[in-house]
Amino acid sequence: MKAYAAKINSPYIAIDTFLVFLEKYARQKSQEQPEWGKWLINTNTQFWSDFSGLVETEKCVLIEDSSGGQIYMPFFYTDMLREIYRDLDKDADMPFPNEESLGITIPENQIRIINLKADLGIFFKELKESTESKEAEEKEAEAEEDSLSEISGGGQIVKLIFPDDRPSALLLPAMIPQRLVEAAFLKARHYLRSRGNREFVLHKLTPHFQNKEKYLRDIIDQILIRPLDCLNTMKDSGDFSYVFWTYFCNLVKADISKRSEILNEDTAAIQAANVIEVCNGFYRDMAVKKREREIAFRNLELSMGKPPYHFTKEEILKFATDKGVLLLGMYSTSELESYIRKKTSESVDNELPEWFILNGEKGQQWFVRKDKYLTLCGKMLVNIFPLIKKTITKRWTVLLKEFKSEPAMEKDAEYEKMLGFYTKEFNPLLTAILEDKKLLWVFEETERLQGAVAVSLRFFKAGNLLPLSALYALPRRNMIADTKMLLPFWYSTPVLTAILAFFRRLFGKKKKKSVAKSLAAEEITESKVKNAKEIHIAAEVIKENLVPKGQSLDDYLAELEVRWNRLLDAQSRQNLNDDIQALVRDNLRKILRVHKTKRISQESLEETTRLLISSTPALRGLSGQDSLCLYIQLYMVKMLLNVR
Repeated sequence: MKAYAAKINSPYIAIDTFLVFLEKYARQKSQEQPEWGKWLINTNTQFWSDFSGLVETEKCVLIEDSSGGQIYMPFFYTDMLREIYRDLDKDADMPFPNEESLGITIPENQIRIINLKADLGIFFKELKESTESKEAEEKEAEAEEDSLSEISGGGQIVKLIFPDDRPSALLLPAMIPQRLVEAAFLKARHYLRSRGNREFVLHKLTPHFQNKEKYLRDIIDQILIRPLDCLNTMKDSGDFSYVFWTYFCNLVKADISKRSEILNEDTAAIQAANVIEVCNGFYRDMAVKKREREIAFRNLELSMGKPPYHFTKEEILKFATDKGVLLLGMYSTSELESYIRKKTSESVDNELPEWFILNGEKGQQWFVRKDKYLTLCGKMLVNIFPLIKKTITKRWTVLLKEFKSEPAMEKDAEYEKMLGFYTKEFNPLLTAILEDKKLLWVFEETERLQGAVAVSLRFFKAGNLLPLSALYALPRRNMIADTKMLLPFWYSTPVLTAILAFFRRLFGKKKKKSVAKSLAAEEITESKVKNAKEIHIAAEVIKENLVPKGQSLDDYLAELEVRWNRLLDAQSRQNLNDDIQALVRDNLRKILRVHKTKRISQESLEETTRLLISSTPALRGLSGQDSLCLYIQLYMVKMLLNVR
């Protein structure tokens, strides 16, 4: 039917006439191709049997009339236009094809009228939305070879209306913009080749491109030698390219409009100038938006690299620039989703994806950059450390006051279980991160690519995760010692603790007490009270000497801390303060152990402070050494005042 429609140059085929043609055609073909023989037997029946399938797939339409019916071929005109646009260079000196030049009349329901200046941008937008942007670029060059139904429905044709009542153009939707602009560039080349227009254009445009004459000649030579490459230059929309095409199109239109007689090649040139002008503006707008989008995604990456390092999708949607402008206005929701999908799934050079997804217990999802994954884990460990330490200290303080114990105080394995329990209780996401193999993968990849991992982020040894006590820098023995430091000193003396615990158990079992044992207990108690009083008195004396009048001990400690602890980040400042206090408490235990033979005095505290700082490089590197020394001494005084 397509061959017959081309033969009669019409999409309307009379069925009776076609059946006669089909029988003759089959008889002729069957001599060389036997499969055509089936059409020689019951041609009419065979035709109607196969024809119904073509109607169902909308490849043709049956029109009933009194003469036996007609067949309408909806793709007749699209095939015609596809053939015309196949060789663009052949008709470069002619206007775009239209109904008048082709001598055809296309049904109104098959034509979509597009105004070049008013509607073409909308059509571009519709075309972009109908396909993925990246796929569209790849398919543009071959789109005219594909069925139009993939993009715009069966056999639709675009009628392009030019300004100033210039002749219209017929083309297929899939030819916009690639084929349309290529045809325009070829027509522009023909314009430059004829009537000495190349020199004319150079002469007219040179004043507008002072000191850029070489670029001007290069782009004109490109039009003359490689016109189809001009599209890539236009898509990039550099400043020079955009300005050149703007001036060029205006010059061509002004030049031709002055002529008294408009030839076909003049119409072709002015049509080309209009097409190039509109598409130049369109690609400029696309390039600007693309740059804005790239900047927005760079800002997105910067925001993802800032604390707290992990964000939900809702939080990402609210990311903004430094000036408070939402990034979502610079890219669409679908573009953001595509970006996230790419970042969390694509791998380059067998490396892990650039983003990870963290899944919460209740279905929550957070996104984190791979290069911030270890940092996030370290930050969570630091943030939860004070809470875990405070909780365990409180728990063990109660037990120690009752002279009781628990497995976690005596066995490292039980202590690790306790740390794991509180970690999950206070931060389930941290537990999920520590249990996820991705943490090890990131650690190994970082170590492989960068050569080493920061000491503070070394969570693994020989491929195994360090114990929680090591991650928190909170050994069991230190935890017990720190807890005892907050209690009266006899809780740190094993002999006294054992004796007091014995009597506590004994008194709990018996209602009556032995006088001799009561006296012994009283002697021990009196001895402990006496020692506590001596420590308390010594601490009070030192406090009076060191703390300025009118200030409390805590206020003066806070003032001194500001002098030596000058870190800007609040969390880092608190961490440093906690570390120094823990170090001071450890040294204070040594003083208490030798207290039996050496009295506590201001001189002994000063000596201890000097030794502590000189033996600790990290302390020697801090500024405000005098304030630091005084702070350490007063903190030891504060601890000693708690001895009751």
